[in-house]
Amino acid sequence: MLSVTKFWVWLSTVCEPDIAWRVYCHFGSPETAYFADADEYRAVEGLSSKQIAQLGDKSASSQRVEQILADCDRLGVHISTWQDADYPERLRNIYTPPLVLYFLGKPLRLEEECAIAMAGSRRCSAYGRSMAEKFSRDLTRQGALVVTGMASGCDEAALIGAMQAGGPVAALLPGGVDVPFEDNAYYRQLYRDVASLGTLISTYPPGTDNDHAHFQFRNPVLTGLTVATLCIEAPSRSGVLQVAAFAQEQQRTVYTIPANLTSTSAAGTNALLCNGLALPVLSAEDLLLPYRDRYPRLAPKPRAAAPKPEKTAPVPAPETAKRTDPEAAAAPNQQKKVDSGEKSDYIDLRKSGSTFTDDEQAVLLALQAREKSAEELTAETGVPTSRTLAALTLLTLRGYVEELSGGRFKTELRVK
Repeated sequence: MLSVTKFWVWLSTVCEPDIAWRVYCHFGSPETAYFADADEYRAVEGLSSKQIAQLGDKSASSQRVEQILADCDRLGVHISTWQDADYPERLRNIYTPPLVLYFLGKPLRLEEECAIAMAGSRRCSAYGRSMAEKFSRDLTRQGALVVTGMASGCDEAALIGAMQAGGPVAALLPGGVDVPFEDNAYYRQLYRDVASLGTLISTYPPGTDNDHAHFQFRNPVLTGLTVATLCIEAPSRSGVLQVAAFAQEQQRTVYTIPANLTSTSAAGTNALLCNGLALPVLSAEDLLLPYRDRYPRLAPKPRAAAPKPEKTAPVPAPETAKRTDPEAAAAPNQQKKVDSGEKSDYIDLRKSGSTFTDDEQAVLLALQAREKSAEELTAETGVPTSRTLAALTLLTLRGYVEELSGGRFKTELRVK
């Protein structure tokens, strides 16, 4: 088995994924391709002289394969090839499937999961980041598997949301599973966290740098691994739109979250909606509804909350009662007095923890004294700027906070 794996690794690394697939289709197996000569390689349509030379240089390529296998063994990386039973079935139907996948972390049977691809801009707004985190957290809690990247911005927020829900989560990388997308302590820890709760996946062997050119091969694999794609937020020119195009090509449904029409950071995703290329969703439940019958692992559909009885105006006393009973005549006025007393909103945060996140509670408490800017709120609450902005965005959308001119915020909500 190991010797066969060597041939798959050789073919997947000796040339680009689309060329490797073409060679495999021509010869029928990586072993046959390995032992072919130059004349046989020339019979493969579209191969350049450079690619033929790379295929023919068995000495250098064989040494690299041995190093890759040794690295995988050292790091605990699992190799899944096209012929293996654990190769994801969904990938077998995309236009150019990868011949080899590298996994680091918990083993996941991806074809058994309601896997949802999430894609969004690196330079996302506070709203985009908060939506990525919220949708990922809610999807995970309801039993779906979030599959995303490892870039900053929406990808990172989606990973955090899934891990807040307890995982699992999957991250598809444009480099080796051992090469952080950004080389710093934060990302190295993020890689470890994802591997402990889910899995890191790559079509490239360990040690491969995160090359921007790799995204054109990574993106169709991202959508190919999943049943649907959620585009969080993207400007008019963004790789996220390429992800959406691949999903459509693979006949996967594309969803997106409506955003402010004046937001340049969401111009691309708003255009997907406008052009009928994506369906709008307002919640994780909206997205999962079409898949519940196909994936029994999903949590039961949340029950709708019982409707609250509407407050109705007091029924006036009959005319006879007004004439004969002074107290009955006064009752309507007394009722109105009670109703007007309920007008001042007051919430005990200790009893409404599910209504507001910790960051939102801190912001609301800080706004009790007077209006403040985001910078003042960050300094007073100790909540990082990105999270403060996210909390302000959601509180504003829900009507609890009002944004004033000059970037200041206030609330009429009284809390303790």
